[in-house]
Amino acid sequence: MKQYNFELENISHLENALDSLHKDIDNDSYSSILFHIYTNGIDKSEIDIVKSEILDAFPTASIGGTSTNGGICDGHLVDEGMVISVSVFESTSTQVKLFKCIPGNEDTIGKSISDFIDSTNNIVAAELLITLKSINSHIILNNVEKCHKDIFVFGGGSAAVNISDENTCVINDNDISPNGVLVITYSGPDFHIDVHHAIGWKALGKELTVTKIKGKQLFEINNTPAGKVYSKYLDIQADENFFSNILEFPIMSHQHGNEVLRLPFSCNHDDNSIILAADIDPGTPINLSYGDPDVIKEDVIALVKKVKSFAPQAIFLYSCGVRRLYWKYLINKETAPFAAISPTSGFYSSGEIMRMEDHIIEHHVTLIAISIREGEKAIAQPSFNGDKALPIPEEQKMHSQVSMVRRLANFINVTAAELQEANEKLQEIADTDELTGLYNRRMLNKLVSNAIDRANKNGFDMIIGIADIDNFKEINDTYGHVMGDKVLVELAKQLDNEVEKLPSGIIGRWGGEEFMFIAPTLKLDDVLSNIEEARKRVSSIKFDGIDSPTVSLGLTAFIAGDTAESVFKRADAALYEAKETGKNKTCVK
Repeated sequence: MKQYNFELENISHLENALDSLHKDIDNDSYSSILFHIYTNGIDKSEIDIVKSEILDAFPTASIGGTSTNGGICDGHLVDEGMVISVSVFESTSTQVKLFKCIPGNEDTIGKSISDFIDSTNNIVAAELLITLKSINSHIILNNVEKCHKDIFVFGGGSAAVNISDENTCVINDNDISPNGVLVITYSGPDFHIDVHHAIGWKALGKELTVTKIKGKQLFEINNTPAGKVYSKYLDIQADENFFSNILEFPIMSHQHGNEVLRLPFSCNHDDNSIILAADIDPGTPINLSYGDPDVIKEDVIALVKKVKSFAPQAIFLYSCGVRRLYWKYLINKETAPFAAISPTSGFYSSGEIMRMEDHIIEHHVTLIAISIREGEKAIAQPSFNGDKALPIPEEQKMHSQVSMVRRLANFINVTAAELQEANEKLQEIADTDELTGLYNRRMLNKLVSNAIDRANKNGFDMIIGIADIDNFKEINDTYGHVMGDKVLVELAKQLDNEVEKLPSGIIGRWGGEEFMFIAPTLKLDDVLSNIEEARKRVSSIKFDGIDSPTVSLGLTAFIAGDTAESVFKRADAALYEAKETGKNKTCVK
């Protein structure tokens, strides 16, 4: 096969291009000739003129094309006019068929495309050019992927000069359609193809979940309005600048074991829902992501190596328009290396399509490289050096860099605050009794030990007490554990209220129906009567359907040289005495 790429700033240049093509292949024998038209803008009259001149010069040619966010010709960006890519095959046959699709009829169209692909003799690959923004590509691709698994499927979404515009089209030899799928089939035993992709965007922060979505409208992430997730973590607000600010930070979803990016186009100010470039299933795990220039370059270098090892005679690049916006004046750095291998053409799209094992996946913010050849590996045929410099004002360079740094700094600050809050909650869980909300035994041991160490060091006074609910087992056995828990929770609350009245008083659940408290700096003789009155108040709490539970209390005062063990032992002995001598009383040891 032979590949020819023409950049047409004006359609008046087409005649010369076709003449040079005629001269080069007139003496060749070929089975089919395929023209791709990648047009910037949709001027139907110009497109019709181009198609007419092509068919006049090559009546048996097949024509397929799409509107673009920019063409790629021999590795460099073409942002005005058209790119005409011509594939001349020695033995491969091609077919081009347009499937117009009324919105709502995607299921039928998808099945028809699958049937068309499967019915094509000796088919090796099928290319799909789709008006992604006007029809539901998710439904179509789900049906198309039912075609034979050994058929390569690749393609791209039609785009507009402004990547967010919805007015796009696909093109064949006799029509231009704003709603449809253009299918190009490649058939023949000597046709070889290899399809790979590069992303380069990295997951940012913790994994999230899509919790509410309808079609392409994403309402909630982790049960939070989707727009608020972006405003919280990246300070991207639901305003007229949402799309331009979000370009570097698409959503990374995980589909069938593959990382797949989804680009948000707009955010509704009223409900903070986000319109995505394509569907995501509810429950799909996702991350926010960011474009890391070094990782992107590494991914593209790896992609170039794969393409080079295949030794193609032609390369198609279908790259997301967002990558063009991301790289700006450096975009040709990404595509130029391919032109050093073979003639390279393609376009900047609204979505990139490729079969990955059993599934046809619609990517975004992705570069897909399609390598083709007839027969054995080809000798490298470098085309025009695509590393064509693009001018850009210095302030635009600086703005782009500062914007990303600021948003990543905001993300780090927010996630650091979240981590601190999470750690505080974990610490609270580790130190707190789940039922009563008081300190647990582990924390009480720590607090009492520290208090005793300070008392020994500084000569402080301190009171330690253990309170026990009398006859608690009978409450559980007679009225059930629900009532038992209710009694525990309420008495714990009242004990906490009473201990709070003591200077620096601390209380926790010691275990079962026992509670321990400490009151640093207090002498037992000074507050014994107050503590007994408090115990009586707690013992008088009313519960529906049962007698008021009483409380027994064992108290001890700190003695110089005490250890935590000796203090606990005396307090426990005092409680034992109170229980053994009638309960509902306070004893001191």
